[in-house]
Amino acid sequence: MARASFCLPLALAYLFLASVVPSYAQNEETDQPELLYDVRANFTLRCELPNDNSLAYVWTKNDTNVVDIWDLKDRYKLEHGGAEFIVPRSVEDDFGNYTCGLSGTEAVQRWAVRGRAFTKLPANTNVVEGQKLKLQCKVVGKPYPRVVWTFSNASEGENASDVRALLGERVTLRRSAQGVEDGELLLDAVLRSDAGLYSCAAPVGAAGAANVATTTLRVKDMYAALWPFLGICAEVFVLCAIILVYEKRRTKPDLDDSDTDNHDQKKS
Repeated sequence: MARASFCLPLALAYLFLASVVPSYAQNEETDQPELLYDVRANFTLRCELPNDNSLAYVWTKNDTNVVDIWDLKDRYKLEHGGAEFIVPRSVEDDFGNYTCGLSGTEAVQRWAVRGRAFTKLPANTNVVEGQKLKLQCKVVGKPYPRVVWTFSNASEGENASDVRALLGERVTLRRSAQGVEDGELLLDAVLRSDAGLYSCAAPVGAAGAANVATTTLRVKDMYAALWPFLGICAEVFVLCAIILVYEKRRTKPDLDDSDTDNHDQKKS
């Protein structure tokens, strides 16, 4: 009976903790909204904490006072008595977790500042059949997301599908030198059927549709460079044959005239 009376409060305590923890996580996520900014554009954080006593505003990035961050030195400005934090002409490394607080108080307002991801690919890519294909999806906007590759065979009018689903084990996706997950696409021994549209995209976020970059892959015949050479050789051969025939025809009358002169001299 004593054990039962001990277990009952313990069970109630577990139920209480289970009900509190999800609520705490949800509140913490709500208190830190995500702000997406475009690289090389301005972004502004507005502190909305009540400040009836005109206390000094304290701004931090990744738990460090912005005054002590070398990358932000002379690049940010404070407006409206310090309640607005403005970064003109932002850069990629401006992403991070920002907070606003009031000096001498524990009140804090948080933001998760992230750069909007833009992907880049060359407009056209050419490769010779049988050679290795290497495509790098460049991304502007940190933190770099894991990109998604799709392929569409334009000649057959297929809809874009995941490259792994269409090309199978022949395709390899790996981390690019820039640091983008799956940012590099490798394809060994390219086939003529691999020609088409290759796209890399940043994942869709709450701010709108994903940014997609596309390149048109053209696969050249492995003998494409040989045909012009053979054509040049054929032209040279025909030209030489024409010159040879012309020289023979021009030399024969000269020989005939020489024989006639010799015969007349013998008669005389």
